[in-house]
Amino acid sequence: MPLFHTFLGAPAVKTLLKERKKLWFIGIGGIHMHALALACHARGFEVAGSDLHASKTTRALCAQGIGVQIGHHPNAVAEYDAAIYTLAIREDDPEYQAAVRLGIPVLSRADLLGFLASTYPCRIAVAGSHGKSTVTAMLADIFHLAERDPTVFCGAELPCGTAARLGKGEDCIMEACEYGNSFLALAPTHALILNVDFDHADFFADVDSFRDAFSAFAALPPKTGTVIFCAEEENAARAASAARGKRRSFGLSRGDCHAENLQYVAGRGEFSLVLDGSSVGTVRLRVPGEHNVKNALAAALCAADAGVPKETILRALSAFRGAARRMEFRGLYHGVQCFDDYAHHPTEIMASLQSVRQITPKTGRVFAVFQPHTYTRTKAFFAEFCKALSAADRVIVADIYPARETDTLGMSAKRLADGIGAHAAFVGGFAEIAKTLSHELAPGDTLLVMGAGDIDRLFAQICSNHFTLSPK
Repeated sequence: MPLFHTFLGAPAVKTLLKERKKLWFIGIGGIHMHALALACHARGFEVAGSDLHASKTTRALCAQGIGVQIGHHPNAVAEYDAAIYTLAIREDDPEYQAAVRLGIPVLSRADLLGFLASTYPCRIAVAGSHGKSTVTAMLADIFHLAERDPTVFCGAELPCGTAARLGKGEDCIMEACEYGNSFLALAPTHALILNVDFDHADFFADVDSFRDAFSAFAALPPKTGTVIFCAEEENAARAASAARGKRRSFGLSRGDCHAENLQYVAGRGEFSLVLDGSSVGTVRLRVPGEHNVKNALAAALCAADAGVPKETILRALSAFRGAARRMEFRGLYHGVQCFDDYAHHPTEIMASLQSVRQITPKTGRVFAVFQPHTYTRTKAFFAEFCKALSAADRVIVADIYPARETDTLGMSAKRLADGIGAHAAFVGGFAEIAKTLSHELAPGDTLLVMGAGDIDRLFAQICSNHFTLSPK
């Protein structure tokens, strides 16, 4: 069975951990989990944990003196005062079962994040079906440039090399995930709702329950707090109506913060930033796509509401180079632009493909390599995936990344490829995909690798198969 969050609340977690200084992290290599492990280590806790595979994140933890064991190690749990778990594991996980059997308190990732964030006067939580990591990273850059030394918990790697930035200032900026109602364990002073586009059909029963979760999130900030939402997104505006305090909006063409004179140069937005009716200057983004213009507007409004000077906001957004695996440029391969992207929902895929189309020469083709994430999502959005991926000139579908699931729904990557059309093909392993690309790609093409699983490992296969990925 899947696990759910503990939802103890920050005061209860504080009491729980008061006399418990040794924490064991189950799934410590996860992007969110390793950030929390680093934060707890910095606060003086003795931290260790396990993960099924060695990775860049586990190596980063080891470099900080945090013990990481690969594989399941239920016997190790007995030496610790509390166990932290992620919803990526299931109830039958050997280490989780060991903690329960031994009477060791178990605490969910979201509850730990809520506790760690609670000590900061300014708590910014970035929510939405799409764009959370990018906006969190934008805000991190803005607040850093403003010399406010923020603490940041992001769902993507930041320029510092990890998903956590541990500052000494009064601001905590955190990505607020909706899966399992995780974001309801937080107590933000500023709640951002970028968009509300149905997802996670393995947890939310229907669209209404998904919307209700965002309404509950909007009600979290106190009367002195702020909810920031997209004025051009109906579901976001509906959720924001539950706010107890101030509501502020952004949008491409309307809202308290919007863009004027918007144009795209090589696919990258340039616009006059309008705040509260006045133009404050020009933003020239380095990240492509309309969706990143919206992301920049959301970050700008939040930063301004938190007191960051407008000139600093302009400079930071114009210098922002993106977050890891969010339309990340990985290099050139014999004249082929190669991008790595986390897109795993049809809406995200469509936005990413539109972005790369804008920066692909007219004579070039857009190649999409897509790894579906979970059987449930693949089934729930099958038709939408087929439509979104049909926008590419060539589609290669990798095996479904199961995450926390097993195949009980009759879904397969081959079935998805067949549904997309004749320009799509299922190719099994990464080595085979790399070989196929080496035969088909030509100068002027653009390669977009997408998925929320481990599809980014394809780039190692590309290099080993005599691709030369070089900096642009």
